[in-house]
This record gives sequence, structure tokens and C-alpha cells, in this order.
Amino acid sequence: MCLWILTACLGMLPANPTPIVIVSGVPAPIIVPTAAPVTAATTTTTAAATTNATLAPTPPPTTTTTTTTAATTTTSTAAPTPPPTTTTTTTTAATTTTTTTTTTTLGPLPIDPRLGTTPASAAVNMPPISGYSAQIPNYNSAVNFPRQRRSVDQKSGVNMKEFLCNLGSEKEHKIVKRQSNCACVPTGTCIRSGTNSGAGMIDIRIVTPVVTQCPAGQEYCCGNTTTSTLINCGTLQSVPTTAITPAAGQANFGEYPWQTLILTRQNDYIAGGVLINQLNVLTVTHKLLPYVVSGTAPNVKVRLGEWDAAGTYEPVPFQEYTVTRVFSHPNYNANTLQYDIMVLRLSATVPITPNAGAAVTINRACLPPTSNSTYTGQRCWVSGWGKDMFGIQGQYQQILKKVDVPIVAPATCQTQMQTARLGASFVLDTTSFICAGGEANKDSCTGDGGSGLVCQVNGQWVVVGLVSWGLGCANANVPAAYVNVAAFLPWIQQQVATA
Repeated sequence: MCLWILTACLGMLPANPTPIVIVSGVPAPIIVPTAAPVTAATTTTTAAATTNATLAPTPPPTTTTTTTTAATTTTSTAAPTPPPTTTTTTTTAATTTTTTTTTTTLGPLPIDPRLGTTPASAAVNMPPISGYSAQIPNYNSAVNFPRQRRSVDQKSGVNMKEFLCNLGSEKEHKIVKRQSNCACVPTGTCIRSGTNSGAGMIDIRIVTPVVTQCPAGQEYCCGNTTTSTLINCGTLQSVPTTAITPAAGQANFGEYPWQTLILTRQNDYIAGGVLINQLNVLTVTHKLLPYVVSGTAPNVKVRLGEWDAAGTYEPVPFQEYTVTRVFSHPNYNANTLQYDIMVLRLSATVPITPNAGAAVTINRACLPPTSNSTYTGQRCWVSGWGKDMFGIQGQYQQILKKVDVPIVAPATCQTQMQTARLGASFVLDTTSFICAGGEANKDSCTGDGGSGLVCQVNGQWVVVGLVSWGLGCANANVPAAYVNVAAFLPWIQQQVATA
């Protein structure tokens, strides 16, 4: 176009310019400037109906060939046309003949198809273009290739990994796991003397991990431990004598070191209990339930090593602990007292001799070895500060009382209870209860609830029952019902293991 204007300005146009022929049914022609040596130039076409040409960029495959002769000029122009059609039109004007040949290249065109504007008078018969033939990328889809760590080309840049690892070291940097002698040890065996500088207990320039949670009865220790072991459960120790000699039916000082006295923080008596390890106490639900608030007992404390509840002359003082958690059996029945068992979690571990701070009047009772352990026929002992008789005439005791009772067979116990008051329809729940007693003037009674019934097995005292309920107190042929500790052994162990 620019060349045509230039030649027009210089007066070099020929007398008869060659017209441009527009063929109906094909896209508008692409105006292609001719080279300098060409003597014939394209001009507008004279036709009955004037058609506006649509200018389009020249596609890469388009080839223009111009041939010039003395009398006749022939120009061939290739244009993109979707269907494979060849059209030839010859127009004679003077001695000039223009032939337009359209050649179609097979296969997809290397361009993006466009939909231009065509005048209504031109009937262009082209196949509809519905979109790109290539796959349109979807940027909302997840990445479909495996991600790999980025690596820096060492030839073109600095290897940051190598650079960071070499900081502070000329050759290589090694990460060595910090050695520590920290471990969970039995409570009270960790030696912590004087002050320390945190050796073995600090983490240098790293995030301090959460302190290891040790099982119940153990503590996290980062130092030396005592070589001595805890005394065996269910055993007694040598204790100093007291100024008062126990009367008949009263326990000796330190004779039941697992016996606990459960009080309110205002020192009101609640129940008895049994220490089974350094953190947990067994008792009965029916005595403690009124004091439980959201899984704990904020107004309850446990006293260990007590003997004379009203005196302060004991040669070894008692120890008190608050309660942080309460575990009551979910199947507890307040009407029948079935599943009447509870575990109290103490606020701190109880030191057991020979550990520092331990008292010779405190020890734990042994649990039954299996859940089906039976003790029928054995004579066992029960202790507590309960009333000396049933009814309003009974009085709570100041000095810990004890009484020996026989373990009664379940069938015998059921029959005797049916005869005494409960009738023939009564069925003893042998999962929840064992029976003991049935001898005149010898029984546990009101206020003893939660205290332990212990039997001696191979020189160690095993808690086999907890005082629960009875039919009066100390009547002949009417045994009392105790919580069957052996039957609840799996449940007890589960609660003890709970953090």
C-alpha cells in the first residue's frame, strides 16, 4: 500500500492499472504489497456490486508470485481458505489479464481462527467455528505432576543448601542427637540435691519439646536415681510406739498403712479409701458422688498415715493430698449400689519408703492378681473410723478400728440375704459384690463406706473388697456386701493408666 502511494506521488502509475478481483464465496483478499521491480500494481475492482475488502495479517504459509511479460501480466495470490477449493477468475481489460489462484494447504492451519464481520450482501459459506481445536488449559485443576524439591544449578548460581551447611564449618556440618540421661523413673527415686544449671534438661537453640508424660506413679528425671527400690505393696514397716496403747478392736499405729481418710477441706468426714499406688485411691461412688464437680472434687482431700483422728501426738505425722481427677464407673446404680467404685487421682505422688519424704506409716495395698481371683473361706480384715453400732446411738470412732470377717460364698450370701429381708426374688450381683461377715458383733458399719477389706496372701495384704452396704450391722447370719475389686480389675487398671 505504501509503495502504491509512493509511485502515485511520483507519477509512475501505469495508464491502465491492474484491478483486484474479489471472488464471492471466499474470505476477503489479503492486500500484499508488490516488490519494487514489478511494473504492474493492484487497483480496485470495477464490478456491479462494490465489496469492502477486509484487511487481515498475512499468514506464514502465504506465497505471492508475480510474473511480468511484455503484453500480459499474471498475478497469483494464495489466501487461507478452510475448504479445499480452487477458483480461477480471468478479467480482460485492454491487454492485461489477472488470474487469482487460491491453494489450500491440507491439515490444520497454524493460526487462531477468527470470526470477522462480513457484510450481509456477501454470502460466505464457511463451516462454523466452535472454538479452538487445541486443549484449553484449566488453571483451576490441581497440579498433575509430582513436585520435586528445587535444586540450584551449581554451574549458574550458589547452592544455598551447601552454603548454609558450611556456615561455621570449613568442611562439613553434622547434626548429632543430644544425648540425655532423662527418663521416667519411679516417683521419689530421682535425686535432686541443691541447685543445678539445667545440664541435661535444656535444649540449645531449638524449640523445647513437651515434657515427656510419664505413667502414673512415675516422674521425669534428668539425673541420678536411688538404687533402692520401693517396698513391696501390702507390707508393714517398723513404726515407733505411741503414748497410747490401743484398746480391743482398735488398730495398732501404722497397722493399715493403705487406709485413707477422705475429708472435705473443712475437715468434715466423708469416707474411707485404699491407696493402691502412689497416685490413686480406691473408694466407693455413693459416698463421694455429692462432692464431684465436672470430673474432679475441688473440696475433697485425702489424708494418709492417720490413726487417731482427734489427736496430734502420733510420732509420725499424716500427709494430705488434694484430688485432681475423679473416675466413677459409668454403670453405677444409685438404687442398688451396683458398680459402686471410684478412683481418686491425687494432686502429687506419694513417697514410699525408702524414698526421701516417705512415712513408715504409709504404703499401698496390693490389687488382686486376676479379675477372677476368689477368696471364699478366708478370714480377712476390714478397718475404718465408722460407727460402732447401727442407728443414731452409734458413734464415729477417733482411733482406727479393725475387725476380722470371713469371706462368704456367693450362693450362701444370697440365701442369707433373702431370708433376712430381701425376699426370694433377690439375686446377688456377683460381678459387683462379694460378701463377708455374718458373725454377731463383728462387722463393718455406717461410716466405713469405701474402706478396704484386705486378705493376706503370701505375706502381702490384698484389697479384695470395699465397704458398700449391708442389712443392719453385726447381725448373725447376715453378711455385708463389699465391692468386688477383683471383678473390676481391668477397669481399675484402665483408670490408673489414664493421664
